[in-house]
Amino acid sequence: MEQFLAKFPDYRKALWLAARSEEEGLGNPSYQGWQWSDLEMHPTRVLKLVIEGIAKISMRTRRATYYLLKEPDLVKTVLKSSVLKK
Repeated sequence: MEQFLAKFPDYRKALWLAARSEEEGLGNPSYQGWQWSDLEMHPTRVLKLVIEGIAKISMRTRRATYYLLKEPDLVKTVLKSSVLKK
């Protein structure tokens, strides 16, 4: 994860938005995940998170694809530590 963010620092905001979306969805039993538009990022760039093993597809319909972070706690920890290093 740290290597991925070192190589692609522009994904920090997207991962932060994904983690925040998942935190907000914890109380909602019908929460399916976040969509590419929630991350303010093009769908092909979101797919890179899936390919790298950071996110997974939680549900796919004709109209939308929903994603979840594979390890949300790790993502939060890495993002917090990278902020503290600066």
